[in-house]
Amino acid sequence: MGRDKISELPDEVLCHILSFVPAKYVVRTRVLSTRWKNIWASVPSLDFEFENIPIVWRDENQPDPDGFRWEAEDLSDHVGFLTFVDRVLYFRGLSDIKKLRLHCYCRVEDASRIDGWIRSAFSHNVVELDLCVQAHYDEYIEEPPLELPRCVFTCKTLVVLKLMSNFITYAPPTSGCCFPSLKSLDVRVDYPEDDSMEKLFSCCPVLEDLSIKATVPDHNRQNFKVSAPELKRLRMTFFSFINGAEDFEYNISVNAPKLEYLDIKQDYLSHYTFENLKSLAKGSVDLYCHIGKTQVGFSERATALLEAFSNVKYLLISAHYVEDGCLPAFNHLTELKLVLYDCYHWDLLTELLKKSPNLQSLVIEHKEDKECVEERGDVLNSADRWRTPESVPICLISHLKTITIRGLNLYPHVQKVLKYFMKNGKVLDKIIYAKNGAYKYFIPRRAPRT
Repeated sequence: MGRDKISELPDEVLCHILSFVPAKYVVRTRVLSTRWKNIWASVPSLDFEFENIPIVWRDENQPDPDGFRWEAEDLSDHVGFLTFVDRVLYFRGLSDIKKLRLHCYCRVEDASRIDGWIRSAFSHNVVELDLCVQAHYDEYIEEPPLELPRCVFTCKTLVVLKLMSNFITYAPPTSGCCFPSLKSLDVRVDYPEDDSMEKLFSCCPVLEDLSIKATVPDHNRQNFKVSAPELKRLRMTFFSFINGAEDFEYNISVNAPKLEYLDIKQDYLSHYTFENLKSLAKGSVDLYCHIGKTQVGFSERATALLEAFSNVKYLLISAHYVEDGCLPAFNHLTELKLVLYDCYHWDLLTELLKKSPNLQSLVIEHKEDKECVEERGDVLNSADRWRTPESVPICLISHLKTITIRGLNLYPHVQKVLKYFMKNGKVLDKIIYAKNGAYKYFIPRRAPRT
C-alpha cells in the first residue's frame, strides 16, 4: 500500500486545502484516521448551503467516542441543516474563521438561531462574510424578522461583506464607528429605504469596491446616496416594475473622489448626480429596456448620466434607445465597446464616432432582441438603417486602428458600415468580423505614401 502523503502534511496546510471544500465534505474527513479527527474543526473557511448539507448529527443511546454520529439525510431536511450548522460552530474551538458563507432558506422561528450563528462566527474574527438568507418559499413575511447584529458593523477584522436577504435588515447603528476595515461590499436588496441605505453606503471609511443590486419602487419619490472617500469601483444595477408611471422619481447621488470604474445597469432611468469623478477612467452603461422612448424626462436623464463618463478612456454602452443629442464629448476615450440590439442605435454609432476624436479601438457587438424583431423585423434588411456621416469623423482619419464586429449578420446596413470603415479609415490596421466562432480579417488597402 502506498504512503498517505496528504496526511503527512502540516495541519496548517491541510486546513488550507479543506477551506476550498463545502462543509459537509470537510466534516466527513474526520473518519479517515485519528490524525484527521479534529482537523475539520479548525478549517479557516466554512461554507454552509441548505441544498448542500445532507449531514445531520443525532445523539444516540450508544454514541461514538465523541458523543455524536453523522448520517446522510434527505437534502430537503431543514431541521437537519440547522442542526448541522449548530454542531459545526459548537465544536469550532478557538481558531479564527477567515470566511463564512451561509446560503439558506429560513422560517421566522429560526431568526434567533441565525442571529446566534452570525454572532458566534464574529467571535472568531471573521474576515469575509457571504450571507444569503431568504424567507422560506411557503412563508410570507411582512417585515424582516432579524436585524444584522451590531458586531458585524463594528468588527475590526471584516474586509469583505456580501449581503442578500429578505429575512434580515441591514440598517447600521445610529452612533459609533461602522465597518472600520471593510474594503469590499456587495449588497442586494428589495425596495431599499432612504435612511438605512444612505447610512450603509456612507459609513465605510476605507471601502474600495461596492456592488449594489436593488429593486426600486415606482410609487413614490426616493433618494439613494453613495458617499465613500476611498471608493475605486462601483457597480449599480436597478430593476423596477413600471407600468407607465409618469411620476417615477428615484434620485441617485454619488460622491466618490477616487472612483476609477463605474458600471450602471438600469431599465427605467433614474436621475443621477455625480460629484468628484475626476479619477474615473473606465465605465459601463447598460440601459436594457424599450421604454426609453416613452419615459418622461428620459433624454435629460440620459444626458446627465453620460456626462459623468465624459473623461473616461474606456467605455461600454449598451442601450435599446438613446437619442443622439444625449451624448457629451468623449475627448479622452480610446477604447469603445458598443452593444447594438436588433433594431436600434445605428445612428448612435455615428454620433459616438463624432464625439470621440481620439478613439483607437472600437468593438461593435450584437445582442439579440426577440421583442424588437417581432415589432420591426422588416427593417433588418434595409441599408437605410445606418446613415453615412456628413463628414468623416476625426478618429477615423487620425487614430482608429482596430475595429471588431462581433455577432452581427451581414445585413445590408452592416455591409454598408464595413465598406465605409474600409474606405475612410486612414490609419486603420484591420477589421475583425466574428460570427459563430468564425473570424474574418479585413485589411484596408492604402495608397503608398510619397
